[in-house]
Amino acid sequence: MTQLQDSQFSYQIHDSKAEELMVDGNITEASQDIKLQNPKTYHSYQIKVRPTDLCNTKQVDVPQFLNYACSAIKDAIASKYDDDFIAQMDKTWYSKATHFKLDCHLPAYVDEILTVKSWSNAAKNQINCQILREDDCLSTFSITYNPDLKFVPNFLPLTLDVIGSDKDIISMEFNVEQFMYFRDRFNRFDSIKFLSIFVEQSDTALRYGLWCASQLIAGTKGSMVAVYNFYNYHPMIYTMKRNARLRYQMKLSSIGDTSFNSLNIITDCDTGTVVHESKWYLVFIVDEKIAVLPDSFKDKILQHIPKTQLIDKPKYLYESLPENHHKYHLKVRHADLDVHNHAGSHAILGYCLDAASSAAMSNSSAYRLDFGNDFDPCCVLHQSYTFYSRFLPGDDIVIETWQGHENNLYFNLKDGDKIKCKAEFIIDPQLICKSN
Repeated sequence: MTQLQDSQFSYQIHDSKAEELMVDGNITEASQDIKLQNPKTYHSYQIKVRPTDLCNTKQVDVPQFLNYACSAIKDAIASKYDDDFIAQMDKTWYSKATHFKLDCHLPAYVDEILTVKSWSNAAKNQINCQILREDDCLSTFSITYNPDLKFVPNFLPLTLDVIGSDKDIISMEFNVEQFMYFRDRFNRFDSIKFLSIFVEQSDTALRYGLWCASQLIAGTKGSMVAVYNFYNYHPMIYTMKRNARLRYQMKLSSIGDTSFNSLNIITDCDTGTVVHESKWYLVFIVDEKIAVLPDSFKDKILQHIPKTQLIDKPKYLYESLPENHHKYHLKVRHADLDVHNHAGSHAILGYCLDAASSAAMSNSSAYRLDFGNDFDPCCVLHQSYTFYSRFLPGDDIVIETWQGHENNLYFNLKDGDKIKCKAEFIIDPQLICKSN
């Protein structure tokens, strides 16, 4: 992948199993140079392959190797690895990149432990990575920099098809086309990437001033933090095509002294069916503590939406942890982080799906419903999450999961003895697709 002067990227995709690549009519051979290198010093980063890392061939998808390599490089930068070239990197390192190259040599499979070696070649302004399963090199990655490039914060041209925006900054809606593009290993819409794009659309709307609620707290020392999320899925969403035309609406629905509720609705343009609805309960945080919202914020908002003293506060999802539960272990990757530098909502959804898949794959008695040999999320109609703490890179997370008295799955996400999140999936048994 090469960055051009106008900030556009060209890219080449190469599968070394075919031993050749057609680019602009020319055949090129597979590159073995990084694969054959044996660096004396390097940064080592361990990756456990999660079920959600797989594509529909049940192997690690090509973009996921890129995810592994970038996580490893970010870890090398964050850990102050003893390498003069890497030590100069900061959070703007992506902006100085001029060329990326990824080669895939061998597949990786679920639950395998991989090691990513990262090292620099200062003479070429380059960082290289090998992704290894013991002695087998599965993939290589290199990224080349121009140290003289200056990072200038700026916005790309806006491509959102905005339908309408409340001039009083309470709500807005726009057309979107990319929500359904990405597919999971069951060849359905990828709910993790769906949620990631969903949040990116929200951030984009905020940054461009289309939905400006956050600007009302600009200039304060505080920020809005989601502590409770609730998602509804219409069964139709699991069978929609990649190019489905959708309409996304976001608005504030109610406000309290220290918090407000955000409502997000995604509608299929062709049928008018609401295929996804989410509610976000956000609190105002100053110096890591809940604080009263600024008067300037409340005065403006209260002209348009009702004030509610108790606005759908998070409820306890379950009383206690049952003896019969399944445990799944993972480590938070750098690539799981959102713009706020902690694991985003999409990553936490992925953690729960990985735990459910692990329980199904191991035929755990913690689940009474029969999902087959894997957990296909097409049977999930409702999800709810209560957040207690942030997920940071390197956190060792244990996820305890079990089925409740009815058709619900519970998830307890912990770092040591500290509970960071509780989640619940409500299942429709009629929609279960057993995986072989």
